[in-house]
Amino acid sequence: MRLLGVLALLLVAVPVEASTIVAQSYTLPAMAAPMAVNVYRPDGNPPAGGWPVVYLLHGLGGNQGDWLVAGNLQPTLDGLIADGTVQPMVVVMPAAGNNWYVDTRPAGGLDDVETAITSQLREHIEADFPVRKDAGGRAIAGLSMGGAGALRLGIGHPDLYAAIAALSPAIWENVPIEDLDKAPADIDLIIDSAYFHWADPDTLTSGVDLPPAGPHFSGAFGDPFDARRYNSQNVFTLLAGAVRANTPLPAIFMLVGDHDSHKLWRGAIALYETLLADNRNVAFRIYDGDHSWELWRAHIGEALTFINANLKPAPAAP
Repeated sequence: MRLLGVLALLLVAVPVEASTIVAQSYTLPAMAAPMAVNVYRPDGNPPAGGWPVVYLLHGLGGNQGDWLVAGNLQPTLDGLIADGTVQPMVVVMPAAGNNWYVDTRPAGGLDDVETAITSQLREHIEADFPVRKDAGGRAIAGLSMGGAGALRLGIGHPDLYAAIAALSPAIWENVPIEDLDKAPADIDLIIDSAYFHWADPDTLTSGVDLPPAGPHFSGAFGDPFDARRYNSQNVFTLLAGAVRANTPLPAIFMLVGDHDSHKLWRGAIALYETLLADNRNVAFRIYDGDHSWELWRAHIGEALTFINANLKPAPAAP
């Protein structure tokens, strides 16, 4: 009897998952191969207009399982929903390759990932899951390369999303006009001297945070790296266009580690300052940490809480 009592206590103490992970595969015209997707679906019945939906993007070398295996997404979101911090929501985690979430076919690539995620995948998700189909109930987020992707897709398609969350986004400023024709290796050589420059022995000036033109871009911006194509696709260019047109933007959340091994606080700070200068809705956090899952696991809940706070009420039924 005592053993049965102990077992009963253990059963009570084990948390029960309040969600289901659905594994999907979609054949999309914009992609050369089927796209594998994991979907977090909360338990229970959806509201009349459907659950809010978040598209959660992986980093370089990642896949649809990263946020579940390394990011602790399911128990984290289960807990946030259980305690009422966030409303039940669907989270879509696609495997998008190493294409930096841009359409690469114009540069000779195989996949148009931007088109796939903002249009074709979205249409499949809205057909297969009870999610909201209005921008007020949709958000996009990601880490590292996926953080850059979330920012450029959210700012580039502001009519699709209510909020953006970027964890350690791999973003850099535009390559200056005078450096556009430099070879990729030459751009790499001047990165640090361009960011901090001694104008004279007593004057240190800040400068441009140049993109490292190495193989990590996987040909997304041309092979070899094409600075003009990079600039045309860069989030800073997209933001400048939105500022000129006075286009409303989604609410934006960014965080980065203070010891990020790729020095990604540079681009994040530059984007934050640009957003603030135009009085945009942006929150920015710098936490103790590197470019690591330890940081992202610890703060994905904060990102989802920000997203939840910036979702709009569902439209009234007609």
